[in-house]
Amino acid sequence: MCNSIVELVEDLPFAAMPCDICCTEPNFCRDCCCILCCKTVKLNHRGYSYVKCEAIVSDGFICGHVAHIDCALRTYMAGTVGGTIGLDAEYYCRRCDARTDLVPHALRIMQTCKSIDSRGEIEKLLNVGISILRGSKKTEAIRTLRHVDLTLKKLKCGTSLEDIWKADEDFSAISSGTSANGNATLGITTHQNFVDNRMSLPYVLSKFTDFCSESLKLDDEIDHVLEALQIAQEAEYKLAEERLYAQKKYLQNLYQQLEKERTALACRTGKTSTNALLSAVLKGVKQEVVKLEQMKEVYKGFGRTSKAILKEHFGLEVED
Repeated sequence: MCNSIVELVEDLPFAAMPCDICCTEPNFCRDCCCILCCKTVKLNHRGYSYVKCEAIVSDGFICGHVAHIDCALRTYMAGTVGGTIGLDAEYYCRRCDARTDLVPHALRIMQTCKSIDSRGEIEKLLNVGISILRGSKKTEAIRTLRHVDLTLKKLKCGTSLEDIWKADEDFSAISSGTSANGNATLGITTHQNFVDNRMSLPYVLSKFTDFCSESLKLDDEIDHVLEALQIAQEAEYKLAEERLYAQKKYLQNLYQQLEKERTALACRTGKTSTNALLSAVLKGVKQEVVKLEQMKEVYKGFGRTSKAILKEHFGLEVED
């Protein structure tokens, strides 16, 4: 029985909120009916075709309304939408105005596909994933879209489902795997042996699908390389951000101290000790400004920054 037609229990955590708008309509069920078209949603394939708004709206209650993904896309309430609504791989709930990130939904679709034997059904699910991710500026959404799109290409090329999901596992391992120094671990294969051994004309004519698969592997490998590069760059950016902000804060504190000592000097003309302290602070400020200027060299990228600067200011040992 649907939650929306069961008497609400106040102490039930995250129960759906009472609704006196759409839920008062005849034959409308909040858990079963799309808030946009009022038709029943389907639960097959883990409910890939609809999204449920689980935003907490008041006193521990969630919104609880559902909508077809297709309906939301057609009405510009899902996906990436510009203008005043400004969605980025998100769903906008018409009932409570909350936004739901759809990247996890796309990832669930990918997982659901692995349990489906029908290539036609898998293609249908993948197309939904592409629709909600297309145009997004989010890093995770772009990465997931490349993954979904590549899987769809392999499917259309005739690659076996076993090989598709095996490659998917390798992709996931590389996406999450990092080495001790924070760099992504890569398992890039070479095509040289394939080319050397399989260039005879009869083989080419009889094994065309193998070459189609190899072509798709190139897409896969490039995605792996870009994934690793992105992870490495994100780690470098985080380190640079942390150290630069720390240096900025330190300099700001020195400026405050300098202003304090200058004010004290103005009130105590002739005090040698105050004058000496002011000179010491001023000297320290100059040194830290020079240090910051050196640190700012990372704007060129860690690979083009002096090894001495990386070691002294960012704690990185770079091998020759």
